[in-house]
Amino acid sequence: MTIKTIDQHAYEIVTEEGTFAVCKDTLAKFDVTKHEHGVAACGCCGCCFTGDCCDDNDCTHGTDEECEGKACLHACHENREGHECAFCHLAFDTNEKCHEEILANLKALKAELAA
Repeated sequence: MTIKTIDQHAYEIVTEEGTFAVCKDTLAKFDVTKHEHGVAACGCCGCCFTGDCCDDNDCTHGTDEECEGKACLHACHENREGHECAFCHLAFDTNEKCHEEILANLKALKAELAA
């Protein structure tokens, strides 16, 4: 695997579904073996993926800002940067093939970085 860096915060992985950002800090804490489908490893509320406002207290719904997740205070860094986040896709994408491919890429990336 060739490690590609997007910026100081993220690596890049490429799948059949597209190119995803992998937050360096989240990857360091992420355990592939303990991942539960439907759980956002990055702590993102999910607005950014679904386009639906979560109405969470931390969400900027009801303010002058467009929400769409990118304005949520706890949306992951990658979504604020406008990258598609691999960890958000693991939580909210229902495409199992894509899900498995992202997990395999994350596992390979962690192994490569540890070497």
